[in-house]
Amino acid sequence: MKRAIIIGATSGLGREIAMNLVREGWSVGVAGRRVELLDGFAVYERIDVTTEDAVNVVERLVEKLGGMDLFVNVAGVGFQNPTLDPKVEKHTFDVNGYGFMRMVDWAYNYFKATRQPLSPTDSSPKTGEQYEREGHIAIISSIAGTKPLGTAVAYSATKRMQSHYLTGLAQLARMEGLKIRFTDIRPGFAATDILNPNKHYPMMMKKEYAGRLATRAILKKRRVAVIDWKFAVLTLFWALIPTWMWERLTFVKN
Repeated sequence: MKRAIIIGATSGLGREIAMNLVREGWSVGVAGRRVELLDGFAVYERIDVTTEDAVNVVERLVEKLGGMDLFVNVAGVGFQNPTLDPKVEKHTFDVNGYGFMRMVDWAYNYFKATRQPLSPTDSSPKTGEQYEREGHIAIISSIAGTKPLGTAVAYSATKRMQSHYLTGLAQLARMEGLKIRFTDIRPGFAATDILNPNKHYPMMMKKEYAGRLATRAILKKRRVAVIDWKFAVLTLFWALIPTWMWERLTFVKN
């Protein structure tokens, strides 16, 4: 049975992906800040990705599952902060930047240690099967990483960083000859807790729909997947807009 660890599964896309993988027959371990929302899963832990203990939590999950084939980082925060409140900006960077980095780096090093092919002289007691499967790291970034949003500067910047960070890890894995796949899920507006329910967002997706598409992209091991096709077309045009023009556009107001 394949084993997945999902960080940030208390609600939204993380929870949807976790439940979808369970339906697909995966053994799933989940973690999140609101542990009371995780008791429907067989293996779960409370985690705050900004704390020093976060890595130990992931290690306990992997131990409970007996290993890991897929690591999904969904943990993140997002705020509209046009006043540039420094506490809000710092918290965003702490979670989406530092916390993200610690999670995916740990997963990378785990797969580096367990997905190396055995040499003929290796006397390790681990079985060949543990070394044959590819490791897989998936993240939930955002279409906000395509172009920055003026009302959510820190969020946009950290989501851009996440995509770039994953690309760097993918390059490093190839340089080191590692058997690790990478998937960058970039959703558009989905009806999850990260969005303000009192505001209108264009082309809003139901979380169940977005979760199904995200799960499908992960299972197919797609390198980059924009969720859904409408946002894929939108971000394609976004990327073509010159900076001077982008700065004059107005999107979701606070």
